[in-house]
Amino acid sequence: MRNCLIHNNLVKILSTGLCFSLGLFPLWGKQLPVDAAEKVVFSLSLLGDFSVSVDSLEAFAKEGIIKRDLALYANNLDPKTLKNLRQVLNKRFDANPVIISRLLQRGIGEALLKRMGQLIQMEGNINGFYGLRSALILAAFDQSEGLTLINVMRYFPRQNIRINTDLLFDLSQEFATLFEYRDAAVEAIAQQGELEVANEEKINLETLPNLSQTGSVEVIKKSRKFEINNIRQTQLGLSSSYSLNVDFYLPKNLDKPAPLVIISHGFGSYPDNYQIAQHLASYGFAVAIPQHLGSDLAYRKSFLEGNIRIDISPFEYISRPLDITRLLDKIEILVKNNLAWKQQIDLKKIGVLGHFLGGTTALSLAGATLNLPRLKEACKKTNLILNPAGLLQCRANYLPPGDYNLKDPRIKTAIALHPLSSVIFGPESMGEIDIPILMVAGSNDLVSPTIQEQIHPFIWIKTPQKYLSLLVPGTHFSTILQPDTKGVESLPEFLLGSNPDLGRLYFNGLAVAFFKVHLSEEEKYMSYLTSSYHKKISQQKLKVHFIKNLEPEQLEVAYGENPPTPIIPKTLVTSQQESRETVLEEIKRTGIIKVGIQLDASPFGYLDDQGNYTGYCGDFIREFSQYLQNKYKFELPLDVITIPSTDQTRFDLVKDKIVHLECGPNTIRNNIDGVSFSNIFFITGTQFLVKKDQEINLSNNEELEGKKIGVLRNTTTEKFIQEKYPQTEMIYFEGSDGSSEAIEKVMDSQIDLFADDGILLLGKINQQNLSLNNYKIIPERPLTCEFYGMILPKNDQQWLDIVNQFISSKNTQPIWNKWFNQLVPYVLLELDSCVNNTN
Repeated sequence: MRNCLIHNNLVKILSTGLCFSLGLFPLWGKQLPVDAAEKVVFSLSLLGDFSVSVDSLEAFAKEGIIKRDLALYANNLDPKTLKNLRQVLNKRFDANPVIISRLLQRGIGEALLKRMGQLIQMEGNINGFYGLRSALILAAFDQSEGLTLINVMRYFPRQNIRINTDLLFDLSQEFATLFEYRDAAVEAIAQQGELEVANEEKINLETLPNLSQTGSVEVIKKSRKFEINNIRQTQLGLSSSYSLNVDFYLPKNLDKPAPLVIISHGFGSYPDNYQIAQHLASYGFAVAIPQHLGSDLAYRKSFLEGNIRIDISPFEYISRPLDITRLLDKIEILVKNNLAWKQQIDLKKIGVLGHFLGGTTALSLAGATLNLPRLKEACKKTNLILNPAGLLQCRANYLPPGDYNLKDPRIKTAIALHPLSSVIFGPESMGEIDIPILMVAGSNDLVSPTIQEQIHPFIWIKTPQKYLSLLVPGTHFSTILQPDTKGVESLPEFLLGSNPDLGRLYFNGLAVAFFKVHLSEEEKYMSYLTSSYHKKISQQKLKVHFIKNLEPEQLEVAYGENPPTPIIPKTLVTSQQESRETVLEEIKRTGIIKVGIQLDASPFGYLDDQGNYTGYCGDFIREFSQYLQNKYKFELPLDVITIPSTDQTRFDLVKDKIVHLECGPNTIRNNIDGVSFSNIFFITGTQFLVKKDQEINLSNNEELEGKKIGVLRNTTTEKFIQEKYPQTEMIYFEGSDGSSEAIEKVMDSQIDLFADDGILLLGKINQQNLSLNNYKIIPERPLTCEFYGMILPKNDQQWLDIVNQFISSKNTQPIWNKWFNQLVPYVLLELDSCVNNTN
């Protein structure tokens, strides 16, 4: 019986990975492999190789016949397991072959297949990734047999498919252990619920109204479109601005403005799938659902149709919370300028609710910082990971170094349904949440596994007002699946669940109660947020366990030994603030903000024809100083002192506390002692300035031999040219006039090329009124990706947060537009190249 359970669970995990990939996969021409697989070889380190012919497996699958070579294994399986095995072998996955081809060659689908290739190998114990990819695509194109396991074997381009049986056994045991631990954790949560019942004040639960039923308030739906002047990935590709479509559900005839709930939809979902919006509005909440253009259903379809190249951009983990922050900025303007909106929305009471990736968005807005050290540690592992949630989170590992604190202080409470959290946040960032939080989990969730993504993270949360609702046997879709939900038609029942109506109705009532207590501040609804109430409404088909606290020791006792995965992983991030005056304290005391600026870095900072300093950084600093004055109400009016900096002095100016920040084209990196960097404010990359009539093939090493390339000292470009083009002669320039001197040398043919970041080359050409009829910038796409940030002092988290909040605020949009709008085609090309080639 236990072997059967292990087999079923392993099959479900493998199927989940495949379904996840198919939901996200250049088109190969169909051809039969020269060497189709004839045998499946099971390799054991101690006993050697054993094999089963593909013909025997096919005979068993189609006719139930067990031939001699298969009997050796079949005799050790019980009848139910054999039946399940036959069903799996015959299972035909209904998937578009073009879509499979795309998904298996990019992003998450490719990453999943490489991990499966550790298990399914070619001869010589070589990772089976390429053979698997070829076989899956060709089997999908086979209209007669289709995408079945048998047909995939037939198309595998080697005579033998080698199964790493040692790894298979390890995996089987690992999954069995993990599922046993999950069951023990469910029992521990149930016991904690009983403890809370015993300690709760006794009330008459029979008199409580049923909040899962529609409320009495009439609701009106409005749709609005807000224009956002920021670069974002959309279903049409990268755009310098975008329309943020928002559905509002507004209660009518209230005697005071309503609390506002923002709903963040899941990955590959869409606003219309959230009936909870109408339900909350019927209880007096204003609800807004923005459409996240980089991860909605339309985006997923656009990717599958080949219109965009990336399944999900790493920057989506930043863009989603910023969508909501920018939406709140727009709503504030509506409320300020329109009496009708002012009477409908209470901006002092704002909550957020999100499902899956939307749940992750909610956690970010609640204060959980994207944890780059945790991502780096978890995502570098090469062992087989069949957790789609982990693969999806590891897309964020491609973000450049930075401090991604996306908390919006206007958000007062949050609900996260089936969120991703283990890798992207970890215990360090989950512990930063300081507002009331409700996490909802399903015991049978295989897309966002409840142990790793909800139960352990619930323990990491330190805010006293936290709740965990566990649905048994809930799935990933138990709380949001509607009869007309799009995009899930091909998913199997074990992923969708068998009682979606029960889960959806339950969550309707829970969400109303939670927001009534923590947004509307109506204590009479607190009875709904008790273990006693949830014990009363729990049903046999869908049990509900509701708790407010859980300790690691309770899970350990329930399991009987050390859990298979650490409850609280080893801390990777420490916050060791030095005992010293912070930058903000110094500015308050002196009334002075000191800034380093570069004088030869157009369009960021340069001297115009009259010798006056101008550029993006000048406008940025003026607006930033006003922002500080308004936000912190300094007793002294702020004076800005600017100190010229160069590539040689910029880091020392900050490290030696001569300036509070340095604004310029500074590539974000993590190997500069004594300084840190703000979040990204611009992206560019290395290119070359050459004369128009000069033809240079950068990929021809012989042609480049002896070419003179000008570079600026102490830049990332210098290091790149040294490593990439060692056969060339490097000519060095430095100081505030270095770029101007280098361009003059190109004009006089004293050097062949000048290497610098593309935006700086364009800026210098514009500054010197040079004509692109005489010069050109090559290659079209940059050779590197340079993410610019402000240079800031090390170990001053408060100052880092202040600068990052300003960079992401609406205050910087007019400045960015002024200096970069005319360069939008170039900016988008750079950003597209950098973002979409990071997988």
